Amino acid sequence: MAIFREILTTTQSRLEAGNLHFGHGYFDAHDEAVALVLAAEGLDPTTGPEILDVVMSDAGEKKLQLFLQQRIHDRLPTAYIIGYAALGELTFWCDSRALVPRSPLMSVIHEGYSPWFNQATPLRIVDVCCGGGSLGLLAAYHSPESHVLLLDIDADALALAGTNRRDQGMGNTLCVQADLLEALAPSSVDIILANPPYVDAEDMANLPQEYHHEPRLALAAGDDGLDLVHRLLRQASLVLSPHGMLFLEVGNSAPALASSYPALTFIWLELPSGGHGVCAISANELRNSIELTGSPASQV
Repeated sequence: MAIFREILTTTQSRLEAGNLHFGHGYFDAHDEAVALVLAAEGLDPTTGPEILDVVMSDAGEKKLQLFLQQRIHDRLPTAYIIGYAALGELTFWCDSRALVPRSPLMSVIHEGYSPWFNQATPLRIVDVCCGGGSLGLLAAYHSPESHVLLLDIDADALALAGTNRRDQGMGNTLCVQADLLEALAPSSVDIILANPPYVDAEDMANLPQEYHHEPRLALAAGDDGLDLVHRLLRQASLVLSPHGMLFLEVGNSAPALASSYPALTFIWLELPSGGHGVCAISANELRNSIELTGSPASQV
């Protein structure tokens, strides 16, 4: 029998020795050790240091050993092992149907889209390629007066988003299966939050093992990482309202994006939550810089 303080220290040491990659919502081995130990004992993730000198149950210790086998040997992300992940103020169900919530676009939501969106309230917000729905649901939490659409082409990911929507009780949201933005009416959206697949072929070949447990459909995006982004920009130029804004995450594919659209002004954001390759683009800038092709197929 051991107290939580000792078990946390041992767990952290084992994770540090495991040659793991910490990039799925946890900063380091200490953070993951806390999450795994609390989940193994069935404790709330907000549990504080008051338990450090409490003895962990035998059942909890056995479950923790299983968790460590999955994390160290199988290289599963901690969020998939414990079944949930936090983004901002909210906690979401999390499994391999969708990426682990971790987008730096969280900071854009926290800042109320300011100073880029200059209207008092966005009437309609869209989380495109929503995965498990964390960004859209966080947006709905912060803007209860807005209508938020969660869009994804993957029915499995959208089912997870639907579960999170139900459990969060967000009545101002709707899940819709769609290919990017094609289901939306022209000039109908004030804010687009876009975390599409953007990992290029070279980065896909070199991803740490943990990322290969996530759906490839949500990561891989061709040689330069922009296979979906080209269509997304054209569709966004159609569906954004005149004062609308697109907030787009492209990570390491940012240089390729900038070189592909030399006439387009990208506002690259430095966000308090960290991250890179996140930009803001206005509707006017999109319409003035991108040749429009096609039109939305239907209207939501």
